[in-house]
Amino acid sequence: MKRILCLALLLGTLAAAAEERPFRLERDFGTLCGTLLVPDGGAEAVALIIAGSGPTDRNGNNPLGSGADTYRLLAEALHEAGIASLRYDKRAIGSSRLDDPSQLPHLTLDDYVADAAALADRLAAEGFRRVVLVGHSEGALVALLAAQRTAAAAAVVTLAGPGYPMDEILRLQLARQLAPARMDLLLEAEGIIAALERGERVDMNYHARELYALFNPGIQTFWSSVFRYDPRREIRALQCPVLIVGGDNDLQVPADNAAALAAAQPRARKVVIEGMTHTLKHSGSTSLDEQARTVYADPALPLAEGLAEAIAGFIEAL
Repeated sequence: MKRILCLALLLGTLAAAAEERPFRLERDFGTLCGTLLVPDGGAEAVALIIAGSGPTDRNGNNPLGSGADTYRLLAEALHEAGIASLRYDKRAIGSSRLDDPSQLPHLTLDDYVADAAALADRLAAEGFRRVVLVGHSEGALVALLAAQRTAAAAAVVTLAGPGYPMDEILRLQLARQLAPARMDLLLEAEGIIAALERGERVDMNYHARELYALFNPGIQTFWSSVFRYDPRREIRALQCPVLIVGGDNDLQVPADNAAALAAAQPRARKVVIEGMTHTLKHSGSTSLDEQARTVYADPALPLAEGLAEAIAGFIEAL
């Protein structure tokens, strides 16, 4: 019986993979490349899965510390529920290369927002009647903004999305990591953040090398663009249905962010998944180091129980 079950699961996985097809959209920087997964017989609803921060690819993997395949697993779970999905490499990530690499230091959050809105428009033009923007982490903020810029967005799902301005979240994250042992670095980082909020450039040659990766010149323009937005204000501006999903074991964006978003948009539905981490997988550990070795690194671990059901149920009810 166990062998039959394993074979059925394998065949199901192969069938899902066979139904995937490449998706391309020409943009001003080059070509956005993604993977479209459509159930047999088609689908009325499609989830546009928007990746989180940094060099995170269409499957949810990041060379700086995550190989969980989260977005691939989410796409396959939605496929099982009869919902199509498009997951894609953000501009300058993976296959979505810049035609002019010198433009990399000039990328802003608004570039990612424009790309997401354009993809939503394209999906609507291809015949999908309900296009749902599903953003994870920083991608949740992108989804909130993109939904305001396209009439194609039928709804928004925020997954482990920030509920406060990113400068506030960054300050809290740095305080957890650096205080009290490295107050010198924390104060130095505070000065850099304040300068970027003012739109100033910061010469990192005059700052501690430990802070270079976070504030290197190539991403300072991007940080300044992100700091302009308050997710609470953006979710309040939406007229479409919204599902807010948080995890009570998310050590990067704790569940109080979901509460902040829900308070700003009382019409939204909020779900907090027990044990869910920032990778949208379950962990019983509250150690970030332990989570990094397990749920951040193992693509074989499933999504947190109840997550796919909550998203699919929300989309089906639209």
